Amino acid sequence: MKMKGATPIYIKKESDTGILMLHGFSSTPEDFREMAGYLAAKGFTVSAPLIAGHGTMPEDLEKTCPSDWMESAKGAYLQLKSECKRVFLVGNSFGSNLAFWLTKEFKNEPSGIVSLSAPIFLRYQWIIFLRIYTYGFFKKLYYKPATKERKQTDYFGEFSYCAIPTKSIRDFLAFIRRETKPNLNRINVPALVAQSDNDPTVHPKSAEYIYNHLASPFKELYRVFSKHHTFTEDEDKTELFEKVFDFINQTSTPNVQSNPRSFL
Repeated sequence: MKMKGATPIYIKKESDTGILMLHGFSSTPEDFREMAGYLAAKGFTVSAPLIAGHGTMPEDLEKTCPSDWMESAKGAYLQLKSECKRVFLVGNSFGSNLAFWLTKEFKNEPSGIVSLSAPIFLRYQWIIFLRIYTYGFFKKLYYKPATKERKQTDYFGEFSYCAIPTKSIRDFLAFIRRETKPNLNRINVPALVAQSDNDPTVHPKSAEYIYNHLASPFKELYRVFSKHHTFTEDEDKTELFEKVFDFINQTSTPNVQSNPRSFL
């Protein structure tokens, strides 16, 4: 059984440039439905795969581990790379962490990274740590805070899990601690780091940390005015889409690669 929005997105275009879009933790490719259509209309081949353990039931996520998530990202990258000369990575939330890993794994082969709401530090992180690493060992599921659209006890939402296995959250946090943070300085491809100061999930200092630790000489820190963690569906999303499109166009030109610079 698959949730709504769990179907992978693949839009083939006659282009040398492909865009791999990696969705967030507990979410689905629906994160990128509109952005994928926008970028495909610009002539790019677009792929948004479903990461292992996602899009079905929380129990399936619990059966996976970071190596499964990395294999999903790696397989999708290799498939797209076999069809396109250049591949850009666009990650939403934890999808950005997977994009950083891919770039390190393939020794800076990707043409660039767009990081949207990437987690390094979480809001109320010490409370989350306390819950997950104490009684969380005896509690199977962690329920996301209630919203106007759903109740506290809802099992899953329209496009993502509302109940997340505590084991998977520990894996998620360990991945950031062991894989993302120590290896940002090994990444030197062009990077666009986008973050909202009002993100209810990821602390905005995450973006500064990423920006400051990336070895990329061509990088930009882009502030988004949104109260949502996933802002690819905001009312003013077209501005974000245009920003991503401009970044890809700029960094696809030879002069940017040979004479990199920082926007900040």
